[in-house]
Amino acid sequence: MSKQNGKSNNTKESSMSAKNDKQEPAMHNDCCGLVAGALNNRPAWAPTKYLVNCHVHLGSGPLLQELAPTFHSAADWGAFRTGQPETFAKAVSEGAVDDSAVLLAASEKYGVTHSIVQTAPGKGTCNELVLDAARKSNGRFIPLYRPEAVSNAAARGTLGLDYGDEVSKVVRQIADELASPAMSATRGVGEIVPITTELHPIKISRDMAPIMEVLKARGDLSIQFPTGYSGWKGVHYYIYSPIWVDEIAANFPTVPIVLTKMGRGIQASYDACLSVAMRNANVYFDMTDTTPEHLRAAINVIGAHRIMYGSDLSTMASNHAILDILRTCIMARLSAEERECIAWKTANQVYKLGLKG
Repeated sequence: MSKQNGKSNNTKESSMSAKNDKQEPAMHNDCCGLVAGALNNRPAWAPTKYLVNCHVHLGSGPLLQELAPTFHSAADWGAFRTGQPETFAKAVSEGAVDDSAVLLAASEKYGVTHSIVQTAPGKGTCNELVLDAARKSNGRFIPLYRPEAVSNAAARGTLGLDYGDEVSKVVRQIADELASPAMSATRGVGEIVPITTELHPIKISRDMAPIMEVLKARGDLSIQFPTGYSGWKGVHYYIYSPIWVDEIAANFPTVPIVLTKMGRGIQASYDACLSVAMRNANVYFDMTDTTPEHLRAAINVIGAHRIMYGSDLSTMASNHAILDILRTCIMARLSAEERECIAWKTANQVYKLGLKG
């Protein structure tokens, strides 16, 4: 995909690039300007000063780290989950350890300068793991808060089912932890489904209000809601069609809401995301797993200043995640201004990074 001093970084990347060039003869890598290369792991022609990956998950168990080299696409991960359910269950139930070295290596390979980092779903992942990795990253990792109850429930396969009659208590505990001094370094809330058992948007917004109030009080920090589909059962109602976000966005118009994956290439989910974003200026997209067509259409409707580069990077996706989304950028034929916004300017605003152009 990228080259240094006229030589390919590695044979596999070079062959994939050649294949893509053959299929798309009119397309050139510099349509995007986000691919890594020589100078500071970025090519001489890269027009953006920074590349911020706003969707990174930290923490994985030994088995996942062992299996990671066998995953070369999101489809490989999906096939593993469905084809080897017992091994999958074992992999996500192991205690997580710090895998920041893997994430940093993948980021450096493709020129990512900053990463917005949160816990991965799974047993043993915790906010302290993310905060510690951020402290040791020399400013390259920016931590998000993610309720550990959510990550642990995902590992058990009971996400969205554990609240019972205690929704208000769970939400209050999360809000209090988010407001605590221990979480003061976090820049918002990472991916969560709404902490509720309600289906009506007004009731969902009511249940989520304590968390949103803390974000507002902390200077309008952001929150991420996933869209499209998920490997974790129990939450597809909220993820597939995020129309319910419209109510929360309207009730908290100064709090940035990031719809991660912007529908994940599924037309109906994308349409729901776009309809919410069109009505609420505080709704943003990260472009993880989207298609070039959806990315281009979203730019045309809401503007690149409300879209961020994101790759869903984790140890299990370290072989492909960053590169996959860079290819999406290339195929969407971004203008210079669009590149600047998607590569770093939108994330700089939403996550208050303080980067200077």
